[in-house]
Amino acid sequence: MSQHDNLVRNSRSTAVSKDLLQQNAQLQGLGFEIFGEQEFVRYPVIGVNQPTSDYKPEGKFHNRVTGDIHDQIEVVFLALRRSMSFRPHGYSDPLPSCYSSNALRPDQAVEQPIHHLCHRVGPRGLIAECPNAKWVRTSEGKPRRACDLKYTAAIDLDGSHYLFYLQGRSIAPLERFLSQMRQLRQPLFGMRITMGLTYRTKKEGFLGNFYELNFPDLTNQSERNRVEVVDALAFQDSANFFKDYFDAAPSELYHEGAEDPKEEVPLHEGVRFENHAPSQQERSTQERWGRSGEF
Repeated sequence: MSQHDNLVRNSRSTAVSKDLLQQNAQLQGLGFEIFGEQEFVRYPVIGVNQPTSDYKPEGKFHNRVTGDIHDQIEVVFLALRRSMSFRPHGYSDPLPSCYSSNALRPDQAVEQPIHHLCHRVGPRGLIAECPNAKWVRTSEGKPRRACDLKYTAAIDLDGSHYLFYLQGRSIAPLERFLSQMRQLRQPLFGMRITMGLTYRTKKEGFLGNFYELNFPDLTNQSERNRVEVVDALAFQDSANFFKDYFDAAPSELYHEGAEDPKEEVPLHEGVRFENHAPSQQERSTQERWGRSGEF
């Protein structure tokens, strides 16, 4: 349900007038173009209610504006931005001492960057340059990096646009899904996908109990009903807007407090985005799905 529909639904019990909402909707844009939409600090957020979250009930997708909850959501990813932040004392630090809005170099606002580069772009993906961006083993033998990686996504949900943060254990499922999309030669905004949540527990060997994003496995025949190829041209303008929005947005957008468990295992150092001939695995994926991604 869109924010407009939610207001209309509640209009009988509040001072909101349904007739005025419809009348004002015809003037959409007038006034806002004076400032430009990109100058608004925050877009509405869809979050995941983790066991440690202040939002309830847990294990749900939660609209932070309307309060609506969902067991699963059908979304189109419009744009993604990868960022990193370093807090010497963890999330007890209200703000990171070093951060990057693109995971390539520290932002200009950082007074004392740890290194002048976070990553450099290599022939097969991102290569860590900053010591805080490199994977090391702790005294317990577990792989960790000091800098937290996060993806900020702009998504279309039922025709409304939201920001969606992916951190910690949500990163690996996201990157696997992006790699599969790339094999199918699909633009990011060329598919509507159904995202669910999988409950992970200490009994399974994890460090805590949490909900992990569940993306469709594009190589699995039974998962195809969770994916719909859409008309990408219908979303291209929105995708271009959010690419510009991420470039113009304040850096605070990328280093808010995390709600998801911290990343533990370096399953991926980054999404492979350079052009290269498809591997045997990529070719077999294309053959199963068809060259243009038909179902």
